[in-house]
Amino acid sequence: MASDELIKLIDKAIGGSIEAAEKLGEGYLKGKFGGKPNYEKALKWSSYAARKGSKKAEEIIAKINNKN
Repeated sequence: MASDELIKLIDKAIGGSIEAAEKLGEGYLKGKFGGKPNYEKALKWSSYAARKGSKKAEEIIAKINNKN
């Protein structure tokens, strides 16, 4: 993913977009940003979305926890 797309997602997530936070969490989990998984950032964004009620983010968190 291009860095400008990543910046747009981050801006949207900071602005309160649960969908953007989910996409960031999933992207970091799958290594779409930087070529390898970043579980710390995946957990950060997924936790934010989960606190806002996202079931998808809860699934991402479970996947991260199962890897550890």
